[in-house]
Amino acid sequence: MPSSESWNREGLPGWSYRSERILELEKERVFLTHWHVVGHANDIPEPGDWLSFDLLGERALVIRGKDGTIRAFQNTCRHRGSRLVEGDKGHCRGALLCPFHAWVYTLEGQLKTPSQPDKFPALDPSEWSLQALDLEEWRGFLFLRFEPGPQGSVASLMARHEKELEIYPLETLQPASGFYTSPIQEVNWKAMVDVDNECYHCPSAHPGLTDLYGKGYEEGPWLDGTHRIRGPFNQTPSRQELNQRYRALVEQHPSPFSALPQAWLYIGLFPSSVLVFYPESAGFYRSIPLSTTQSIMNGADYSYANESESMKQARDIATDINDIVLKEDKHICALHYQATASKYWHQGYFGDSEKALREHHDKLRSLIPELEGNRI
Repeated sequence: MPSSESWNREGLPGWSYRSERILELEKERVFLTHWHVVGHANDIPEPGDWLSFDLLGERALVIRGKDGTIRAFQNTCRHRGSRLVEGDKGHCRGALLCPFHAWVYTLEGQLKTPSQPDKFPALDPSEWSLQALDLEEWRGFLFLRFEPGPQGSVASLMARHEKELEIYPLETLQPASGFYTSPIQEVNWKAMVDVDNECYHCPSAHPGLTDLYGKGYEEGPWLDGTHRIRGPFNQTPSRQELNQRYRALVEQHPSPFSALPQAWLYIGLFPSSVLVFYPESAGFYRSIPLSTTQSIMNGADYSYANESESMKQARDIATDINDIVLKEDKHICALHYQATASKYWHQGYFGDSEKALREHHDKLRSLIPELEGNRI
């Protein structure tokens, strides 16, 4: 029977996926003013430990100070703008030293001294401190934004998920295989998020994932800046060997981890961050634009403290499963993104199982009314 539901099923205009002007507006109104997950407090356990985050030409540095407090700053020297740290994460002993002209900052971001101070007038250390960014910690995960924006606190965004997530021991997560970055994908970031916002494509595009949890797939709406997707393991045995091995290991997880749901749970945060929760691990990933037509996906995965051998092996197999899914997603993402270059294709038309995709588009429309107009 055809659907009797009446709602606006139209997607964003195809031209918006290739518009330089729209990307400029997305940077100013979406990416710089909304929260992005950047790591976990246990990525930087010691004073001087840091991690970095780059986004559309902006650079952030998250560092633990000598007082144990984690802060976020622009990863930019106040002298000539040099990047202060390079790489995903690292450690500096005692102070931050600019590699260009050796200006020195404390681990709390205050200017300690320029090199050759006699060449400069007296500089007020507080006035010349690193430029601070908003940083919030939620159950160990770290979030930052470059400018204040329309979202509330991360805690308020995650409030509706707290009860479901309270069973997961997130504060004690430990870095597992480190940060990862996908190869550059020749697509607009919205095309990547579009694929991630529905599983209507899963039976045809992800046979392995469907064999693991496709029959009981749950998807909620984008509500108050977050989106929930849950895949409880199928009640029937899996047919694929990789899934069979994985599920057999999950059955061996010791207490208290044996009480965790046998499901893969995803919580999306607008615009492009996703937290993931498995029976043996947790993590995050982000879709990041590099240009109008190029994007990457990056993130990190974490083990639960005191993981068993079955949990370690299951975590490795889950990574293998996800690697297959990412390759499949990359392929279908490229196939549908190609249509945005055509003069004959205008926009998507969504089914009832793609409402979350329309809701994500609606949020972008509310922030960028220009999406409703003519091509810019």
